[in-house]
Amino acid sequence: MAARSGAFAQPVCLWDDGRAGGAFFIEATGTAERPLIWLEAAEGDSAQAHLLGNKLAEAVYRALGVQLFGYGMPWTYGVEVLRRCVDRLGPWVLALSGAQHAPELARALLALHDGETVTILQAPEALAPAVLYRATTALGPAELAIRPAELLTWFPQPPQGQEALLTLHIGAQGQLRPLLAGMARQLGVPVPPEPSPDGPRFAPGEEAQVEPARLLDALIQRGRWPEALALAVRLQPARVPGLLAQAGPHFHERGLHHRLYELLGTLQGEVADSESVLRWLYSAALRTGAARSVLPRVAAHLAMHEAPELRALYAGTALKLDARRREVERAAHAARTPLTLYYQGLTLAEEHPTGALPLLREAVDCAERDGTPHEIVRNAQALAATYTQTGQYVHALHWTGYALRQYDNNRLGDWQRRLAVLNEWTYTSLLSGRLDGLAGTLAEAEAQLATGAPQVFSLFTTTLADHALVSGDARRALRAYDTARQGQPRTHQGWHSAQVVRALLELDCPQQALREAEEAYVLTQHEPHTYARWSTLALGMAQAALHPQQAVPLLEDAMRAFEQPLKADTLVRAAAYLAHAQLALGAADQARATMARIEPLTRELGESGRLLLGGPARHFAPVWNLLAPPRTLHLQLLGAAEVRWAEQPLKVQPRHLEMLVLLSLSPEGLSGERFATLLYRDEGVARSSLKAGLSRLRDLVPVASQPYRLLAPVSADYLEVMALLQAGRVPEALRRYGGPLLPASDAPGIVEYRELLQESLRQAVLSWRDPALLGELAVKLHDDLEVWEAALARLDEGHPRRSLAASRVRQLRAAYA
Repeated sequence: MAARSGAFAQPVCLWDDGRAGGAFFIEATGTAERPLIWLEAAEGDSAQAHLLGNKLAEAVYRALGVQLFGYGMPWTYGVEVLRRCVDRLGPWVLALSGAQHAPELARALLALHDGETVTILQAPEALAPAVLYRATTALGPAELAIRPAELLTWFPQPPQGQEALLTLHIGAQGQLRPLLAGMARQLGVPVPPEPSPDGPRFAPGEEAQVEPARLLDALIQRGRWPEALALAVRLQPARVPGLLAQAGPHFHERGLHHRLYELLGTLQGEVADSESVLRWLYSAALRTGAARSVLPRVAAHLAMHEAPELRALYAGTALKLDARRREVERAAHAARTPLTLYYQGLTLAEEHPTGALPLLREAVDCAERDGTPHEIVRNAQALAATYTQTGQYVHALHWTGYALRQYDNNRLGDWQRRLAVLNEWTYTSLLSGRLDGLAGTLAEAEAQLATGAPQVFSLFTTTLADHALVSGDARRALRAYDTARQGQPRTHQGWHSAQVVRALLELDCPQQALREAEEAYVLTQHEPHTYARWSTLALGMAQAALHPQQAVPLLEDAMRAFEQPLKADTLVRAAAYLAHAQLALGAADQARATMARIEPLTRELGESGRLLLGGPARHFAPVWNLLAPPRTLHLQLLGAAEVRWAEQPLKVQPRHLEMLVLLSLSPEGLSGERFATLLYRDEGVARSSLKAGLSRLRDLVPVASQPYRLLAPVSADYLEVMALLQAGRVPEALRRYGGPLLPASDAPGIVEYRELLQESLRQAVLSWRDPALLGELAVKLHDDLEVWEAALARLDEGHPRRSLAASRVRQLRAAYA
């Protein structure tokens, strides 16, 4: 095989329709030193960059055992990652079968061939010159043909004799597939399968004759859901509804919504209108823009059947609020599943977001217990968005981070879902002011927008603009805001105008901002309240800079609109602009009252969040100064037990100290059951004691419930030490470490963190190998023989502390002996 390729001096093109054995050639090229990264394109793939990206990601993971880039990315991003990594992780063999179905990808892979890393393309016939832009080694049927001498080397003693074998060779014209088929017939055995990126498979016409039921069972057993569903649709449609329990989630997790819609759309008769088929057909239709074609069948089925999951999906995507509320409650009452709870929680969040939080947390729990990874990601995203809606931006940030980890760890391929979660994570990062690593993540994410769905594209482009704005590039932000609103419905212009006005004010263009806002106001004021409130806000923002007297009633209306139902971030924006207008009119007391009204919603708002939701910092500093500084809880518990609340010392009982520590270690909150597990060793007293203890703790500091969490910023020496260690600032961490955390406590959660902190510090100092640090740690830990021995080994002869270290080592060795 290598001889035919010319030792890979050039990229290799296999013009093979399957008869010449090109797949065997590709398989033979991979070695331990040069792994084979092999993927196969199918008809229609060229129009789906993210589907090809998933195939490339899977091929990389299969070959290298590592995930160089995530699923849900377009192939262009994957090729760029391979290009950047080839010098460090290569060389590889990059093979693309079905290259005629992905000509742009084929061209990009050709660019990676350098003689060390090898590119191989396979197609039935030569590709266009525009694809083959560089010199290649072309191997067609004649070049790939098996020579008689080679055949006799492979089979020196064929069962039918060499003459029969050579006759067979002549009849097959040296082509590998018919040659293997002929030998199989002579021997009375099945034709051997050929290799493929997904494993061995039979060429068309050579499949073993297996009953469809047995073949379907084999495919199911191996988890090959696309092939299994296609076979069932074609030959055993009665099994499709049952198969969809596993196949439906697989298609969604891989982003194969179009394929699922096509397969289920071919079903006819009773099976086509079964609950399971309609549920997954409608779900796929929603993602492919074909929902209207399925809606009449769904409505007809629901008129006759309960179908809770189908009912929740239909209500959540096709009905107005009042009808939706009734239907999702009916669905959740019939079956509490990840999907029914998800839509019930989303619907409740539209009217009462705080009340929806427990329901959405239950939806996440249900997905973790009974659902799929895709459902966990979806439900966690909905919970995060609702936290944002209630002003709990840090909580939202943690939940979106969890959703992203679930997505990546389970190697999901639904790129639209990942982009939506990433959008929520980015926005909450901006609001909370936690911007570390954000720029790099956004640069990576922009690659996903190239072929995005319009709604996802618009939403994420707006968030990219938000980042540009808080980064000081208002012109770039304005361009992105303007791009995001292109092609959006007239009803959405109010929302977009608020973003555009914000950028124009940053650029000191108030007159242009006013023109933009007035146009959106005229276009949307006769629309439902949900749409009109945004243009009211935008016009109020623009008027606040020019005509504050006219801005006040508009912004007061906007505050009422976003206060019930609550949308915290937008309510804060309306209040900030109203206070700005009131200050301009000399009404400082009214401005102070306005900001006091929304103060609880600003406690988790960082500086970047204030800049984003307010106006230019040079004008809005007086507005934010109206907010009272948040009271902080200071905990100094390493070698001490000091608590300060709002700068005043606080006397706290030992059990309450333990509660404060556990709550500070879980800023996202603790359920009652989890809290009790961390706090009490005796389960018999846990439930009765926890609520009583929390009731007394609330008399000292603010604590929320459902879940239990501190409502004030926390500064703690044990958190600072861990943060310093994680940042690699070991000397500072050691100086800050005053001793063990609450050494008298036996609460399981305290004991676990105390040991974790001490061991983290210990290992960091041992790795640092600085004699001064080792000596300091040895004194603080007192009886740790390993640390004393390490300190002694690093201290020079004559060092004033060496005698102390030697003496302590002798004492501890004697004690341990």
